[in-house]
Amino acid sequence: MPYRIKITDDAARDVLRLPGNVRQRARRIINALADDPRPTGAKALRGAPEYYRIRLEDWRIIYQLFENHQVVLVLRVRRKSGPETYRDLE
Repeated sequence: MPYRIKITDDAARDVLRLPGNVRQRARRIINALADDPRPTGAKALRGAPEYYRIRLEDWRIIYQLFENHQVVLVLRVRRKSGPETYRDLE
């Protein structure tokens, strides 16, 4: 059974601000999370196993996985700039 994808308002704005070629790839990756919420290359964030990130060039798609409700919540799409990339996700 596929997972439901939910995107926060912040993540939706982040996607719109991406360069065109990266934006299309980000949308494809996000939509594919419905069938496979832990694709190859997805990594759990240290200290927060329910949070994951997928690398897309210099960008990171950060999402939270709710197994019991079968929901993937996309939190942010940020440029990787160090540990601060993963701060203030909630």
